[in-house]
Parts: sequence; structure tokens; C-alpha cells
Amino acid sequence: MIMRSGLLRAAAAPALALALLTPTAPSAVAADPQPVYGELAANGTFAAGTTGWWSSGAAMTATGGELVASVDGATADPWDAIVGQDALRFRPGVRYTLSFDARASVAATLRATAQLGGEPYTATLDRTVALTTTSQRFSWTFTSGIDTTTGALNFQLGGQPVPTDFVLDNVSLTTSTAREGFYTDPDNTAATWVGDNPLDPRAARIKASVADHNTVKWFGDWDADGDPTTAIRTEVSNYVGAAADQGRLPVLVAYNIPGRDCGGASSGGAGSPDLYKAWIDQFTQGIAGRPAIVVLEPDAVAQASDDACMKGTAEQRFDMLWYATQHLQQQGPSVRTYLDAGNATWTLGADLSGTQGIGLERMAYLLNRSGISMARGISVNVSNFDDTPVSDDYAARLTARLRSDFGVTSRWVVDTSRNGNGGWVVPGSPDSGHVGFCNPPQRRLGVTSRAGSAGGAEYQLWIKNPGDSDGDSDQCPAGSPPAGRFSPDLAEALIDGA
Repeated sequence: MIMRSGLLRAAAAPALALALLTPTAPSAVAADPQPVYGELAANGTFAAGTTGWWSSGAAMTATGGELVASVDGATADPWDAIVGQDALRFRPGVRYTLSFDARASVAATLRATAQLGGEPYTATLDRTVALTTTSQRFSWTFTSGIDTTTGALNFQLGGQPVPTDFVLDNVSLTTSTAREGFYTDPDNTAATWVGDNPLDPRAARIKASVADHNTVKWFGDWDADGDPTTAIRTEVSNYVGAAADQGRLPVLVAYNIPGRDCGGASSGGAGSPDLYKAWIDQFTQGIAGRPAIVVLEPDAVAQASDDACMKGTAEQRFDMLWYATQHLQQQGPSVRTYLDAGNATWTLGADLSGTQGIGLERMAYLLNRSGISMARGISVNVSNFDDTPVSDDYAARLTARLRSDFGVTSRWVVDTSRNGNGGWVVPGSPDSGHVGFCNPPQRRLGVTSRAGSAGGAEYQLWIKNPGDSDGDSDQCPAGSPPAGRFSPDLAEALIDGA
């Protein structure tokens, strides 16, 4: 048990500082480099006993993976008994989330603060909650108004009328995770259109329903290949850095594989395997180990099974994707890479023509050849329309196959940007399956980017920017804009499901 001692110097302190004042003593936190992103609270599950925690005015023990702090009831004010952590890094303007489980032996109050660890003891979070004998989960997301490397997380337990045992567990303080929200690309295509057309009667609803939720940025051959002096590393760095400065999580799509889209509406990509590897080098260096989700090369793995598309270059594609997953893995645990695995229709073959899909066994093989063992998992339904249950079912079956065939454990993310009505089927033929990949009618926006649920996707993400056209080929409705061009008509149709 670590105790703090000392007297409050209250006479000269303002009222707020008095309430937040913490007695000074050596910190119990080890002198490791301060975490800036991800989980900031040490030993929040108390699996290591009370390591990293201090107490003042309370007897502190750890039992069964919970922290028990006993207060004798003789104190007058909340700050007369505290358990907490020190040496936390708080950055101004950055979003954080504090959450914890708590209960007490009798009805009691607990005050939670995130604050300066020294004078003037300014708090950037200050919440008082009522506890019962049943454990409750508390969680708040807040924006820091302080800039310090000596921040403190305090649980003030004093001021109880009778002796009280407080029980804490699963204490978490995070930043730059999905809990604080995904970073919205300020220059996304919908936002650009709204900015250029402020008087258009559709602008307000497109901004509110689409532009404000476009949380993914695509990078490709519109950024110059390979040359270290070109913009790709700087562009990626600026984007990831802007997200980190807000404490939000950025999502990036790397879309530059040679022979991209098999010469279809989104054709292009790096000019050679060597240029692609040089481009990936710059892309990964731009991330620089900071928190990011990367969706790697939509369609590239599935298309590797198409001999007419590959023309004998499948081995080169596997090599390039392996190189990319390897270099992204080297960026560290804050970077989560999801190698694209197409969609349920592509693999399982549930389209109108009855054509048999690639098959789970073949898709698992292709992913394994492409370096899936070095990625966090797979992405499914990118730029597609299958509803989330269909996509989750496909991804669950595919990841089970990866595990059984290759011993690879994978998670998955689902593109929900346009799947609110599921895949388009032929009117009057509900068993026709998912058909129509290019601007199909009567599709609707899906749920905005968020963390997934247990047993399903790890994240549900808007990966395709709604309103961006799928292309203007013969397979698309007449009048469709070129691939990637924003259309307010397409955006409004997705809002209305019309």
C-alpha cells in the first residue's frame, strides 16, 4: 500500500484549487516514457496489485483484480481521502475518455478529476457520482484545457458520514482511440462541394448527413510515386498529425497497387512494383507510429485470383502486399492494418448470375499469400452495399477459415457508408441476391463510423465517401459521373434512400 501524507495549504488557494488540491509526495508511477496515445492509465485492472497507484487518507489494497479503498468516515471533504495516479500527459485541445467501474459498501459519493498535479491544481474533468452497493460503469469524454506532463487522475473519496469501502476496477484513460471519435477529413469531397456551393438548397443537409461524417481519406497515385522529395509522406504525416492533435483516430486507405481495379473505372496505381514499394515506404513513414487505422488496397487480394486481370503478375502482387503489411506492422501497435478481403458476394457467389464466387478456401489462401499474418485483420464490403449482418457473417466465416487453415487470428472492419438498405436486388425478385455495384438505386447511408460490437466487426467505418460516384461505364446508370467524383444528387439519394 502506498500512502501520501501532508497538510493541505488551503488558506491562500482559491475555492476551486482547494477542492482539487492533492498533497505532494513522490509519485508511485515508474519512470517509463510517458504514453501520449492509447491507454494512459497504468494497471487499470489492478492485475498487478496497487502498482502505479497512490493513496492519501484511505487504506488501499487490491483483492481479486479490484482496488479496495477504505475510508474511516471521519473526514469532512472529498479531497481528504484520495486514490490516484500521477505523471500523466495532458495536451490542450485533445479529447480524452475516462471510464471506470465503481461501487461502495454503503451509499456514497465519489469525485473523479483529471487535473494538474501541482499548483494551481486546475481540473480539466470534474465529476461527482453517486455509488451504490452494485457496481456501475461511468464514462466521460472530455477535451483537455490543460498542458502538462505532471497531470493527475484522482478519485476523491472523503466526506462520507460513515466508514466506507470503495471498490474500483477497469479504470481506463485513453486518447486517439475510437472512444474519442474518428477524425473527419476536413477536405473530404462532400465538404468541398458544400464549401463551393453554400447557397445550394441541398448544402445544409449534405453537410449534416454526409460531409460531417466522412472519416476516411484515400491516398493513391494522385500522390507522386516513390521519390522521397514528393508529397506523399508529408500529406500522410499532416493528416495523421492533425488527428493526433485532436485526440481522434484517423482512417487511411492505401490505394495505389499497380494494375488497380483491373483497368476498370478506378484504374491506375503505381507504375511498377519497385515504385509501389517506394510509395509504401513514404506512406508508412508519414504515419510515424502514431495512432491510425489503415485499409490496405481495396479489391487487390480478390483480383489476384483473376488470371485475366493478373496476366501472370499474381506473384508480384502478393510480394507487394506482403511488403506493405510488413512495413505497416513495423510502425508499431498504434497502427492497425486491415487487408481488404472483398465482399460476401465476390467470395460466396450470391449474385444474380449464379456465378460461383472465389470461395472461402481460395480467399483465405490469397490473404495468407498477401501477408495477413502481419495485419490486424481484414476489411470487407469496401465501396459496396451488403448490410452489416451479411458482411459480419462473411467475415466471421473467412476469419475462421484463416484460423483453421493457417493459424492466423484476424479481426475485421465493415464499410457501412452505403449499406443502410443492403445490397440492391432485382425488383420483384427478392432471391436474386446482391447485384449492381455501380451507383445502384435505392441505397441508403449506413451507421456512421464507430467501434463494433462483441462477436462482430471491430469497427464499422465509412470507408467509401458517400456521394462519390462508382464510375460512368456501361454498367452504371446513364449520366453517372466518373469514378471518385462527388455528386450531390447521389449524396441526396443516399440520405433519402431514394
